[in-house]
Amino acid sequence: MTKELQQFPLFSQYSEETLAELLRWPYKRKAYQEGDMVVRVGDTCDSLMLLTEGTVETRMGSETGREVVIDRLQAPKILAPAFLFSKDNTIPVEVLTITEGVIWYIHREAFFQFMTAHPEVLRAFLGILSDRSHFLSGKVRSFAVKGLRNRVLDYIRQHGTITNVGETAEMLGVARPSLSRILADLQAEGLVERTKEGGYVRNKKG
Repeated sequence: MTKELQQFPLFSQYSEETLAELLRWPYKRKAYQEGDMVVRVGDTCDSLMLLTEGTVETRMGSETGREVVIDRLQAPKILAPAFLFSKDNTIPVEVLTITEGVIWYIHREAFFQFMTAHPEVLRAFLGILSDRSHFLSGKVRSFAVKGLRNRVLDYIRQHGTITNVGETAEMLGVARPSLSRILADLQAEGLVERTKEGGYVRNKKG
């Protein structure tokens, strides 16, 4: 079963025998159905959560009562790594499954001891934390500083296309009609164009 762990760059160079060190402490491998709640706001993060199959979505409630989609994560991915060794290890977001999936829960102390024995894992984990902090900083800056128009243009630059207006509205934390109006304006200005499938892409001529 440790082969599932080897798909993570963090563990890919280690044999099954070496990875068995992570499983000497109590661990859990849990399968989820589509739409299951994996994490609720306020849950504590006391295990390394490894998404080995499927896709999940992280959401946070806004002041207006709307749920904002923070990110969509596809296996293999570590969930909530920044909270694992935090003094306040309560998780501020919900995590829901978008598809069927599997999550491993590795004991925090087992992972710490593994990193101590294998410093290259510690270095890689610190890199993951840094990358995640950079992503979240950009997300906060986008919400706090940029208007919806620029956020939409940034989204199209990063993802190449908007295939589903409703899902993208959730990702941007806005109402679908608001996003539709912005897209209509951008199309009229020649900055985006509709695809045959009904989505939107950046107009290369604009």
